[in-house]
Amino acid sequence: MEVNLEDIKTFTEISKPIIEPIINTLIKPHIEKLNKWIFKRNIEAKVEDNYWENKFSNYLEVIYKDSLYLTTLVFPNSQTKIKDLYVPLTLNQAITFERYKIDTFDYSIFDKYNKIIISDYAGMGKSTLLKWITISIIEQNKGIPILVELRKIDERNSLIDEIFNQINPIDNSFDKDLVFELLELGFFTILLDGFDEIPYDIQSNITIQISDFIKKVNKNNFVITSRPESALSTFADFQLFYIKPLEENEAYALIEKLDLLSKVKFGEKLIGEIKNKNTQVKEFLTNPFLVSLLYKSYTYNKDIPSKKITFYEEVYSCLFKHHDLSKEGFKRPKRSRLDIFDFEIILREIAYSTSKVGKVIYTKDEMLNYITSSKVKNSKIDFKEINFYDDLTTTVPIFNIEGSKIKWAHKSIQDFFSAKYISNHSRKEEIIEVLFKSNKFHYLNILDLLYELEPRIFRKIIIKKILEDYVSFYENQYPIKPEVSNEILDERIGLMYGAKFCMLKVENEIGFDKAQEIFANKIGKDENFNTGATFHHTQPPYYTMNEISLKKQLIKILRIKNEDLFQDKPKFQSQDIEVVLSKFEFDKPYVFDDNLNEPYNDKHCFSSLNREMASRLREMQERNIINFNLDYKKCKKLLEAINKEIISEESEDLLADI
Repeated sequence: MEVNLEDIKTFTEISKPIIEPIINTLIKPHIEKLNKWIFKRNIEAKVEDNYWENKFSNYLEVIYKDSLYLTTLVFPNSQTKIKDLYVPLTLNQAITFERYKIDTFDYSIFDKYNKIIISDYAGMGKSTLLKWITISIIEQNKGIPILVELRKIDERNSLIDEIFNQINPIDNSFDKDLVFELLELGFFTILLDGFDEIPYDIQSNITIQISDFIKKVNKNNFVITSRPESALSTFADFQLFYIKPLEENEAYALIEKLDLLSKVKFGEKLIGEIKNKNTQVKEFLTNPFLVSLLYKSYTYNKDIPSKKITFYEEVYSCLFKHHDLSKEGFKRPKRSRLDIFDFEIILREIAYSTSKVGKVIYTKDEMLNYITSSKVKNSKIDFKEINFYDDLTTTVPIFNIEGSKIKWAHKSIQDFFSAKYISNHSRKEEIIEVLFKSNKFHYLNILDLLYELEPRIFRKIIIKKILEDYVSFYENQYPIKPEVSNEILDERIGLMYGAKFCMLKVENEIGFDKAQEIFANKIGKDENFNTGATFHHTQPPYYTMNEISLKKQLIKILRIKNEDLFQDKPKFQSQDIEVVLSKFEFDKPYVFDDNLNEPYNDKHCFSSLNREMASRLREMQERNIINFNLDYKKCKKLLEAINKEIISEESEDLLADI
C-alpha cells in the first residue's frame, strides 16, 4: 500500500533495464550534436563522459517513479501503486468513433493523431490516464515523456520553465534555448494535464504560451487533458477524444482492486448490493472517481447512496472521522478542535472563494489567507489558522501536499463544497442565476451538483430559462417549412439549439489554423461556446466546426437525470457524403441556419446532415444516451407546469396560521 523504503533503495537498479534502451536508441545517436550545442553557446561547464546519458537517465528515473504512484481519497496520506488500482480506460475518437483501450498503450495512435485533446467530465480518470501513458511509453522504450501539470504554470513559472526544471533540476549546465533545441529532435511526448485548472485571470496568456510552444516544437507528440472548456478551441489541429464510461464489469473490477488494498473487505458485498439496485445507482458506475467514492462511503456506512451529492457527503464524513482503510481503526485528533459542522462551514467558504478564481493549487501563505478570510466571516467559529491548515492535509485529508504547495485532492471536491456554500447562502437564487448566465464551463459540475442540492431553484431558474429559450427558438426557426417530414425538421431544430455548425469544402487540405480563421471570419469569436474542428479525408475533403454552449452541456445533464424533455431516437436517412458535398461550393464557409436557399437545407441533404451534426455530439451516446434533442411539446408542457408552481409559491402565505 505505502511506498516501501526498500523499493526506493533499489529503484535505480530496477529501472535501469527499462531506461537504458531509450538512452541507447534516442540519446546516444545525438551525443555529438548535443555536445556541439553546448560548446557553441560557450557554456562554462565541462561536458563529462556520459553526461547526456546520465542526465536523461536521471530524468527518466524520476518521472517513471513519480508516475508509478497515486494519491487517492480512498487511501489518504499514503501512496498507491498505479498498477494495483488502474482499470484500463478506453479512448473514443469524437468523430470517427475509433476506440483505443489504454491497457498497454498503443504508441501507434500517434502515427495517426500526434496532437490529442482528451476532454471529459470530472472524475473520468484523465490525470491517472496520463500517468499510465507515461509509464507505458517508458516501458515500451517508445520515447521520452514530459508530463506537465498545467495548474503549476503561472506568471512566475512558464511552461518552458517547468519543462526546463524537470529535465535540468540541479545544475545549470545548459539554458532554455538548448531545451528548445533538444525538443526539436522530436522524440518527446509532451503530456499537458488539466487545462481547465489554469486560473481564469491568466488562462488566455497561458493558452497563447502553450500554442506558441507547440508550434516551435511540433515534431513531438502532444496530449492535453481538460474538462470541457471554450478556450480549447485554440487548439484546432488537435483531435478530440473522450474517455469511454466504465462498463459495469469494469466498475466491479475497480471495486475488487480497491478491496485488495483495503484492510477491511466489503467489495463482494458491495457488488452484490449494486446488482440489486436500480439503474440510477448503476449510472454512477460509469465514472471511476465516483466508483472509488462509492467504495469509500460503503465501508463507512454500509449503504449505497442514491444521489451523487450523497457520495460526497458520506466521503467527507468518513474523511473527517478519518477511517483510513489502509490502517484499520487508526484516527488522528483534529488540531483545529473543530467539529464536523464548523469545519465544513470554513471549508465551504474556502471552496467557493477559490472556485471563483479557478485555482486548485496554492502556496501555504495563499491558503492561510483564504482560511483567515473565512474565519473573519464566521467569527463565532474559533480556531488557529495554522491548525486548520494542518488538518486539511492530515486529519481531514481534503488536500494533498505537492512540493511546497497545497492542492485539492480532487477538483470535484472543491466543486462539492462550493455547491454546498451556495446552497446554504441567503442569496443562493441570485448566485445560481449568475453562475448560469456567466456561460463559464468551469461551473458545469457545480451546477450539476446544485441540481440535486436545490432542485426547486434549479427548476425555477435554469430549467425554466432553457425551456423558454428553446420554445422561442423553435417557434422562430424555418418560417417557411422545408420539404422534409416534421420529425426530421424537429431533429434539425433540436440539434441547432445551443450550438453552431459550420462546413467548408476544399480542393486540398489547408490546415486547421487556416480553416479556423475562415470560420472565425464568418461567424466571429464567441467565448460562450466550446469549439471543436475536424478534417474529413473524403473526396473532396471538407472541414466541419461546431460550437457548443453551456446551455447545451446543461441539456446533456438534464438528459442524464432522466428529465422527460427529449425527442425519441432519431431515424436518419443516409446518403453518401460525396453526393451531399456536391451541392456545396469550394472554399465557402457555411454556417447552418434556416435559410432555405442554402445547400444544407436541401431536402435531399437534410437528414444526412442531421446525422453529421449529431455525430459532433456523439460522446453522449457512449453514456447510453441516444438523443438529447429537446422536444417542443414536452418543453411547453413542463414550462407550463413550472410557471404554475411559481404562481402557487408566490401566492402562498408562509406565515398564515402560525
